[in-house]
Amino acid sequence: MSARTDRGQRSLTGSILERNARVVVFHPDDDDGLTLTNHLRRMGFQVERCWPPTETLPEKTDLVFRALRPEERAPKGEWSGPDAPPVICVVAYENPTFIDQAIKMGSDGIVTTPIRASGLLSTVVMALYHARRARQHTQRIARLEQKLLDSRHLQEAKNILMIMHRVSEREAYDMLRAQAMEKRVTIDDICHSVIQAGEVLQIARGLGTEDGRDRE
Repeated sequence: MSARTDRGQRSLTGSILERNARVVVFHPDDDDGLTLTNHLRRMGFQVERCWPPTETLPEKTDLVFRALRPEERAPKGEWSGPDAPPVICVVAYENPTFIDQAIKMGSDGIVTTPIRASGLLSTVVMALYHARRARQHTQRIARLEQKLLDSRHLQEAKNILMIMHRVSEREAYDMLRAQAMEKRVTIDDICHSVIQAGEVLQIARGLGTEDGRDRE
């Protein structure tokens, strides 16, 4: 059982590392910046280092290391949002001031100087893994929201057909499905067309199925 678990964990880590991720290191040109860059390259990452931090990130950046200075403010734009790469902050001292600053910046991890190889790989893997999970959750939420919107469109279109043609809810759905199959489009596409037609004909939105049956 333990061996199978270990193999699964190695496979997951390997799937993250084998992507040949592109890492941007925003760090001054000093021993820590050079050490960090060399360690990341030995891990197999494509690394680009520069200082000071830029407002925009290079194309297809997968991970960012960013040295923090007490006076710096959180970046904007590409540094935040669901599509932004994970950020690991590099701090000189592990104290509440730097930790709070990293949290406000949306950091996914912290490493302290002097840079050591120990613990660096696990920090990188966890940051990339959680960023991937966050993107998957965001995509799942978007799909669920779209399904909810589609269901609302479906109900609205059925209500319109029930009023226009004095049919039952099931018959209205069958009409929508038949049109979708005939035109080789999705039911939601047909719903949009029906809703637009309803607006032109000034058929009220949001009528419940009971209203439709009352008109039969």
